[in-house]
Amino acid sequence: MLDIKEIRLFFLRHGYLLIIAAWLFTFAFLFSNYWSYYSSPQGVKRSLERSLHNRELSFEQLAADTLTMRHLFQRNYNEQELKALHNRDYYVYAYDSTATGRWLLFWSTNLVQPDDLQPLKQGSGFAKLKNGYYEVLCRKLPGTPGHSRYLVGLLPVAMEYSISNDYLVDHFFDKPALGKEYSIQMRPPGIPVLNNRNIILFYLYYDPALDASPPNLLSVILRVLGCICVLIFLNLFATLLARQKNPLMGFLYLLFMVGTLRVLSYVYPFPFNLRALNIFMPYIYAKDEIFHSLGDLLLNVLLTFWMLLFFREHVKTINAPALRYKWQSWLVIALASLVMFIVGQFLSELIQSLVIDSKISFDVTNPFSLNEYSLIGFIILGFIAFSFLFFSQIINFLLNELTQSRHRTKYIFLGAVGILWLLFRIHNPEIPYFTVMVLWLLFYVMLLDMFSSRFQNSLATVAFVFWLVLLTVTTSAVLVYYNNKKELSQRERLAINLSKQRDPYLEMLLNDVNRNAGDDELMQLFFQDRRSSSQLPREMLENELKQKYFKGYLSRFNLTFYFFDENGYPIYPSDTASLYSLNPRILQQSDQVGNDNDLYYNERSFNDYSYIGKQVFYRDSVIIGSMVYELTPAVVNPQKLYPELLVDGELSDPEKESAAAYSYAIYDKNILVSNNNDFPFPIKLYNSDIPLTDVSEKTVNGHSVLIYKASRDKVVMVVKESRSFIEFITLFAYMFCLFLLIIVIYRLLDLLVKARMRIGQLRALVDVSIRRKVHGTVIFVVVFAFIILGGTTILFFINRSETENRERLSKTMNEVAHDVEKEFYTQRMFDELEDLYDPVFQSGLQSSVSDIAEDRALDINIYDRDGNLEVSTQPLMTEKGLLSRKMHPAAYFHMFRLNRIQFIQEEQIGSMRYLSGYVPLRNPEGEVFAYLNVPYFATQTELNQQISNFLVALINFNAFIFLIAGMLALLITNSITKSFSLVTEKLRHVNLGQRNDEIEWEKDDEIGALVKEYNKMVRKLEVSAVKLAKSEREGAWREMARQVAHEIKNPLTPMKLSIQYLQRAVGNDSPNVKELTNNVAHTLVEQIEHLSNIASDFSAFSRIGEAVNEVLLLNETLHSLHALYQGQPGCEIHYDEPTQPYYVYADKTQMNRLFTNLLQNAIQAIPESRSGNIVMHMKATDDRQWVIVSVQDNGEGISPEIQSRIFVPNFTTKNSGTGLGLAMCKNIVEQARGEIWFETRINMGTTFFVKLPLVEQH
Repeated sequence: MLDIKEIRLFFLRHGYLLIIAAWLFTFAFLFSNYWSYYSSPQGVKRSLERSLHNRELSFEQLAADTLTMRHLFQRNYNEQELKALHNRDYYVYAYDSTATGRWLLFWSTNLVQPDDLQPLKQGSGFAKLKNGYYEVLCRKLPGTPGHSRYLVGLLPVAMEYSISNDYLVDHFFDKPALGKEYSIQMRPPGIPVLNNRNIILFYLYYDPALDASPPNLLSVILRVLGCICVLIFLNLFATLLARQKNPLMGFLYLLFMVGTLRVLSYVYPFPFNLRALNIFMPYIYAKDEIFHSLGDLLLNVLLTFWMLLFFREHVKTINAPALRYKWQSWLVIALASLVMFIVGQFLSELIQSLVIDSKISFDVTNPFSLNEYSLIGFIILGFIAFSFLFFSQIINFLLNELTQSRHRTKYIFLGAVGILWLLFRIHNPEIPYFTVMVLWLLFYVMLLDMFSSRFQNSLATVAFVFWLVLLTVTTSAVLVYYNNKKELSQRERLAINLSKQRDPYLEMLLNDVNRNAGDDELMQLFFQDRRSSSQLPREMLENELKQKYFKGYLSRFNLTFYFFDENGYPIYPSDTASLYSLNPRILQQSDQVGNDNDLYYNERSFNDYSYIGKQVFYRDSVIIGSMVYELTPAVVNPQKLYPELLVDGELSDPEKESAAAYSYAIYDKNILVSNNNDFPFPIKLYNSDIPLTDVSEKTVNGHSVLIYKASRDKVVMVVKESRSFIEFITLFAYMFCLFLLIIVIYRLLDLLVKARMRIGQLRALVDVSIRRKVHGTVIFVVVFAFIILGGTTILFFINRSETENRERLSKTMNEVAHDVEKEFYTQRMFDELEDLYDPVFQSGLQSSVSDIAEDRALDINIYDRDGNLEVSTQPLMTEKGLLSRKMHPAAYFHMFRLNRIQFIQEEQIGSMRYLSGYVPLRNPEGEVFAYLNVPYFATQTELNQQISNFLVALINFNAFIFLIAGMLALLITNSITKSFSLVTEKLRHVNLGQRNDEIEWEKDDEIGALVKEYNKMVRKLEVSAVKLAKSEREGAWREMARQVAHEIKNPLTPMKLSIQYLQRAVGNDSPNVKELTNNVAHTLVEQIEHLSNIASDFSAFSRIGEAVNEVLLLNETLHSLHALYQGQPGCEIHYDEPTQPYYVYADKTQMNRLFTNLLQNAIQAIPESRSGNIVMHMKATDDRQWVIVSVQDNGEGISPEIQSRIFVPNFTTKNSGTGLGLAMCKNIVEQARGEIWFETRINMGTTFFVKLPLVEQH
């Protein structure tokens, strides 16, 4: 492991990441638990009270505004006052009360209305109305004699609808973060919520078992950023381990840490409760326990990509030993091939699961079907593709290292394993897909050997663009394939549902009937008194039930009743069937509707179906009787009229709702009985047209036709235009841009981490060349044009659609108004003595208006002159509390006050927006007697289709323009940079030791000016070069003479002193002359040997340029040197001898001298107090073009002060020597067209590297 000093230094450099993470987690904790209003039930209570108190104060101020009050009660308010009141966060109502009754003079909304049965009294209260909970404020204002004025305010607290769907969602008012864990109770238990007078309004009940509310977005962002900082820290530490110790050690450390954190996130709510986020809900996507949700899939894919990216960055430094035996290579290749197929199959199944097993749309031909989950899905697909690329690059690189690049053997084994893979799946219906996958994988591995060996990371390379295009094409093709499978499955479900003719709106109404009829007092009395003489006649009872429960939409169906006593026998003699004889038909031949045990759907054939309801009546838990009713269609209308708003989410049928996008036909006994859209279906089917299987698919004139045989007599066809090519092109554009975006974001994050979040360092790291500037400018112009063109065109479509819708609605309203006025006139002819809206007249008018609405496929509402609803073809809107019985205040103002002939505006219920038009109804004298309202639902479908078609065409066109722009940018930049490249190339070859050519440039432009200056510089350089050469030669000779004189003088001095000492001894007749003579002779021989070595060094240095190059086996040179120095005392020399031969073109003697010098320097660099350990290693580079020889010692290292002069001639760190050794080594390497460099660490040792070009043996 690393030593303490290195770890401490690492924490000093990168510990700021952990500090930032700690602060982010702290702020997230504080925000979630203390600062947010929903951090606790008490916090929610305070937030609700604060909101109510502010609105109570606003209401009090409004009631004190005498001018506004006078305008409201006198009905002379203006439009600005109306808008101001309508936009308040509470609803305002002005009542005028007398002894005979009360009248609503003003209302600010038509969504809700105070309960008319409650008396008006000063004060405040709390009420549960049809669409939610409200605080009710009532203030009595000064009035005229006999009249009392009351201002009532409804302050919404929580919306609670009787219908739940995408548009109607229960929620607390202005508190979107509160979920189902909070509810309102009228009495304890719960936390009391008070008004500004400390009066309890309601109790807030908190159920922790239902607490599934997602954490605050800011808290999530802070925690995610904190996790990213921790993960970056772990990555940096793993990188340190990989570089200093071992790449595999760094990878395993990172894998262990990240894997541990991921397992913790599965078992515990770490770093927070991920399951509370929608993206981690299994209803969007789920595959198994590992990929339990879309969020789990995203995290797992991102972490896998990270691990592969880390390993890929360091795999180049792994020294994989080559396998010596063929059987070992074959085994490794076979296993690698199998692993490639297993991983490819797994990722393919993962993509299939993401597309087919999820509620995520990947239909790029319909942009409005895409949402945030689609974007996440595309991101996952992108990282899956890049993960497979990196994984395959790693496997292929290691395989080539181990098997010494036996490509042919690898392809043979890969093909053989692929064939075996297909044989095991021969009976699988997707065998064509698997066959294509095997062929693609074989082709892909071949491409890996051609393009992937260098592991290039630059964005501006041909290899990068190639892999990007290949990944995009492959991912798009796979996605199109699975999209088609999913769409075909959806069409099959649509065909099944179309064959059943189910009506979700009708089922919802019948469920309401079953819920309400069980407690009906009339039916209770009927079954209790059925034996008395006062028993209700059957016709009267049925009419009473129809008036109560089967009106409106239900009145369009034929209705049959059956009444039975407690024993199941018929009460009326006309009923011959008993309850027991009906039960088999109800229970065995019918389908149960939803979770209602008393409602069934029974279908005999097309146009012959019914809904059967059964209701049992009790008294004191004892059965007293039962009723069965059966609804059958009077006239089959496949285009049933009802707004989506009224369909409960549990009863909605997404397949039928999407039927408008298809053409379909239904055949009964081979005869066409119903069809939709413009596909030319045959009127009659022949036996040859009907497939033998229940479901089949064929292509007809560019359309995909799905045929579903529902029964022996019924066949359903669902047709969709085949747009696979358009979908592929659009997907390619989407995925290509997404892949580019992923790579750009990754590079930006990488730069930020390297710059340690400092802008100054980031600017230093970012190198923006002229080429990139031109590329960026062209791409920006294309994208900007795309946004401007797309935005303006979409705005044009929207404006045109709104205009067309308003014109269409205006025309329809006028025609309907004319028809309704005729019906009014006709009804008055037979009902002149009654009131305008008496029950008889209203019943007849209701029937006539319903016929008009059904003929024109729209809804109609009629309001009287006071704005009260009198007739509606959708009474459920008011019965369910979605609207009040009052006209929209803005419409009433324009109709009643401004006497407009027409008024159209956008209105909203829940989250659904729709157009609503109003026109006055007038009698022959021109007097207004009512107001007609026509709501126009589902106005977005046609507009969305137009925008989708335009966006698809624009994206495809823009993808083409993008490619053209890229080519143009390449040409432009090449044209611009070609001149700079020429100048750069000339400057690169400028050398003082040779003749430098001038540049010929005929154009007189900016580049020409630069060329002129360059030519001037070349001419001046030639003059300077001559002078410099002369000066250098003179200086070199002087330095050489000084060095030679110095080196010769050093041994001459001890020689002279020794001889003088010998002469003095002889002259003095010293007795030890003989011994002294031997010592002097030994000294002279030693110094003469030193002089000889000096002469040899200078001679060798002068003859470096006289190399005799030949093709030599470098392995032999290093092997002989290792054998020569192996017995060196106090030092162990290790040599990792490679099995592969490496040939270089160089002088054999100089190569021997080169590595001899490096070995001697390594030995001499080790201090006497340390046991020497020298390692020689030789390995080829990734591209097999170079060989690198390293000589590593464990000496004291080279100090930073002298590192820059280590290769300078005559420079030495030893007490003796010429300083020519390393300079000679550098010259020898350069003569062989190689490179030499070193890496050193103080007290750890030095490694010298020699890089030489490889040549073929011949």
